[in-house]
Amino acid sequence: MKEERKDPSFMEQAPRTVLQQGAAVSGKLVFDLPVKIDGRFKGEVKAGALLVLGPNAEVAARISAGELRIEGNLTGTVRVDGWIEILPGGRFQGEIEGGKLKIHAGGSFEGKADVKAPQLSSSERRAPLPDLSLR
Repeated sequence: MKEERKDPSFMEQAPRTVLQQGAAVSGKLVFDLPVKIDGRFKGEVKAGALLVLGPNAEVAARISAGELRIEGNLTGTVRVDGWIEILPGGRFQGEIEGGKLKIHAGGSFEGKADVKAPQLSSSERRAPLPDLSLR
């Protein structure tokens, strides 16, 4: 059975802006609501929901988030439970650990990714493939 492709769930969420273009902050951000960073940030982010790095974002950080959308530039280490999406013009350099990764045409990824396959229920597991080796 072919799995239906779905867009990331965060496409429906509207983030609140924390850091606008022209602003620069370093430190630690912790929040549970959808947030957008569109300025310069250096440090650590712990996001319980969606984190959007806008097209003007210049971020160097260790990030833990529910979901992540990259429209600007991110360098760092990322752990995301749901979707990581790199949009056209978005650039990521570093290490990613996440549930699902989507890189749009025009997006850039340089580094290491550990994307976990969804767990299948016992009814969805398939029988092993037959041994086709020559004997």
